[in-house]
Amino acid sequence: MTATELKDKFLLLYDKIAGNAAPPYLESEIESFLNMAQLEYVKNHYNYKKNNTKEGIEETEKRRKDLSELIKFNSPSVSQDQTGIFPNGTFYDLPNDLMYTLTENATITSENECINNNTIQIKPITHDEYNVSINNPFKKPNETIAWRMDFSKDSITQTKRHELITDGDYTISKYNLRYIKIPSDIDLTNNKTSELNEVVHDEIVNIAVRMATAVTEPSNYQIKAMEQQISE
Repeated sequence: MTATELKDKFLLLYDKIAGNAAPPYLESEIESFLNMAQLEYVKNHYNYKKNNTKEGIEETEKRRKDLSELIKFNSPSVSQDQTGIFPNGTFYDLPNDLMYTLTENATITSENECINNNTIQIKPITHDEYNVSINNPFKKPNETIAWRMDFSKDSITQTKRHELITDGDYTISKYNLRYIKIPSDIDLTNNKTSELNEVVHDEIVNIAVRMATAVTEPSNYQIKAMEQQISE
């Protein structure tokens, strides 16, 4: 759908649910509902524990297509600010539009010819896991796996960061990241539609209408929300 068609569909469904007596929404308000709905859709369909079908992002063909337009690749660079790193750790600047990490690996450089230029896996861990495992020789990073932890934004560039931690016997020459990007805003003024696959546009409108109805007609919203749970 075009942005205009998204708005027209929203108005049609909203009038049908809320009725003629319900207060109308301004175009800017409709745009806000559509963008909130789009973001909610991405969050729910990435996190299978929250969607009603309990399907992960790539668990079925439909799930693979739902968010395919948001999948991107990036090779993050080393951050300017390395203050606060753990031993053998390095901060990397993340793309500004990163929402969720899908998969990641790294190319390494080493004086050991057996592992030089190898591609290794990246294992996301928490700070608690770091504290528990850092002194365990069987769980520490090695020549086949490096750890990754989330960290605050770079103090200079305000860029989001990951910290990669190795065993110190090699260096990371390239960090590879595939991720779900933050969807661009729907812009009704400039007729900029959702960049998500068109097959999910109806669902975005439905979510937006439920959000709008929750404000003006709470009882109708509860009924529609239950109907949606049954249909998904």
